[in-house]
Amino acid sequence: MSSPRDPEGRTGGRWPRDLLVGVVLLAFCGLAYWVTLSFEEAPAALAQNVQPATFPRLVIAVIAVLGALMIVLGLPLKEPLRRRPPVPVFVTAAMMVAFVAALERLGIMVAMIVFALAMPILWGERRPVPLLLYCVIFPTAIWVVFVELLDVRFEPGVIQNLFG
Repeated sequence: MSSPRDPEGRTGGRWPRDLLVGVVLLAFCGLAYWVTLSFEEAPAALAQNVQPATFPRLVIAVIAVLGALMIVLGLPLKEPLRRRPPVPVFVTAAMMVAFVAALERLGIMVAMIVFALAMPILWGERRPVPLLLYCVIFPTAIWVVFVELLDVRFEPGVIQNLFG
């Protein structure tokens, strides 16, 4: 059955707002949680009271709660008529896949800097000062939180291999 259309080519569904996205998100969370069930238990001396599956399960739980909240808040709202997503939405998705693929080869810092530069440009940011500040501050903040505070070690990339 086709969706109703208006003269401007917008489409709208009969489903409550965000229901389909929320259900897909919850299904993904269920699958991701199931994957964490296969994680090996770390010995108590190495685990430091946190098992390898703890952090992913915490992130999955937060995503699931937010997805369920999105569904509940959207139930009384009918999906409005809207245009198809703009091309940058699809390019953004492709860039996210490319980012994950580039992580191992380039390393986290180079990949994050490239991503932090390309994404705002794709979405129309043209002011050089905010763009450069973001490209420096965002990856640095991620590095400080994970490497310095949480003691997570990232795989070395191109830059780290050259200098270290």
